Amino acid sequence: MPKRLFGTSGIRGLIDEKLTPLLAVKVALAFAAFLGNSGSVAVGMDARLGSPMIKSAVVAGLLAGGVNVVDFGIASTPAILHATKRRLLKGAVAVTGSHTPPEIHGILLFKGDTAELFEEEEEKIEELVLGEGYKLVDLYRVGHVSSASAEEPYVEDILDAFGEGAFKGYKVVLDAGHSPAVHVLTRIFEQLGCSVTVINGDVNGRFPRRPPNPLPQYLDELRRTVVREKADFGIAIDGDGDRAVFVDEQGNVVTPDYMGALFAKYELLKRKGTIVCPVNTSSVIEYVVRKYGGRYIFTKVGPPAMAEALVKTSDAIFAFEETGKYIWPQNIYYGDPAYATGRLLQLISEHAPLSQLISEFPVLFQEKIAIPCPDHLKGPVLSVLLNRLKESENVKLILIDGVKAIFENGDWILLRPSGTEPVFRCFIETSNPNRLESLKEYALKLVKEAMSTCSSQMTASSDNWRVPSAQVE
Repeated sequence: MPKRLFGTSGIRGLIDEKLTPLLAVKVALAFAAFLGNSGSVAVGMDARLGSPMIKSAVVAGLLAGGVNVVDFGIASTPAILHATKRRLLKGAVAVTGSHTPPEIHGILLFKGDTAELFEEEEEKIEELVLGEGYKLVDLYRVGHVSSASAEEPYVEDILDAFGEGAFKGYKVVLDAGHSPAVHVLTRIFEQLGCSVTVINGDVNGRFPRRPPNPLPQYLDELRRTVVREKADFGIAIDGDGDRAVFVDEQGNVVTPDYMGALFAKYELLKRKGTIVCPVNTSSVIEYVVRKYGGRYIFTKVGPPAMAEALVKTSDAIFAFEETGKYIWPQNIYYGDPAYATGRLLQLISEHAPLSQLISEFPVLFQEKIAIPCPDHLKGPVLSVLLNRLKESENVKLILIDGVKAIFENGDWILLRPSGTEPVFRCFIETSNPNRLESLKEYALKLVKEAMSTCSSQMTASSDNWRVPSAQVE
């Protein structure tokens, strides 16, 4: 059954349309029922303008459902999860729009082990919300609120993992992207022994100088600063501090797929196991597994599917996705830039600079395109695309999430509706740069023709709808 509230990760939308305070209260009441109307839950938020309102509604719903709240105020999502794990809380709620544009807000629900709800658990929450299957407890069972800082548990966990002062003499540039993670990450890096230069360090939910998504085209200032400061590397994070995009010492952006491949290599050198990654992952992971052993498995896009695979796969040792989330199951079941930075510092201190570590991997050419697409058209468009690609010869199709077409020469395209924004995403990869443009044109043509087909079938009230233009991400 298609999900009606949850997207790729959590519930997101405009606060005056989808993610209203009323919905936030109902989701919190449903989460309280899911947890047995008892226990304590962490709640924190990002700095977006509407987050205090949504967080207040979430807290009200949890209390009314009999759940106690530990309020961490403005905090990064990883910090909230480390605090949840340290305090042995029953779950967590992060009120955040994450990497999406400033007007988008969101609610992420986590269990006590720090994993987002699995798909069947999301469906349970939706049933409770839409069927109003939650309950309000009586006066004497209403939860209570306490306040705490999520910073100390985060710092303690990272220092326990890597050692205070372990990387003295290393220089790091942090592009904080106006995220509330700036303070705790700066403190962690410094306590690990690094000198830190911070850019875009003011916490601001309007994101005035850099969009919340740390895409390569937004990282010119970070690249220049790394070179100017002669830093060992740079790191850019997103709006709630769970994504990390790295820049090497020469000022080159290392795409997250390649960083994930690098981390996967050294995990496999320690012990053979399974690498978990979404279906939109670069074929560079195939190179790593062939050379260093182990295996990889594809999941749907998004942390919930990755976390579920990590939990349910007995020999899973690492997970990553192309957005910049790197997950080690011994840490938390979510992206954590501090832990990833600690791992990278270990690698460059023991082996070589980042640019050299990456140089062994094959060069593959990628592009990701977003085509604006109303949510109600996503399903029909995907059906049309699947039918058309089934007619293609010498093409292998993977239908884990959207439709991925792999051609005989190894090139591939993935066409899938976004679970967080009203867009249709096209992922393209080839080993030959001369084929990139033709693959992109082919993917765009497929999606636009499918959208035109679906729009022609819309009701008379939608006759003036047009196929929007694509945006390269």
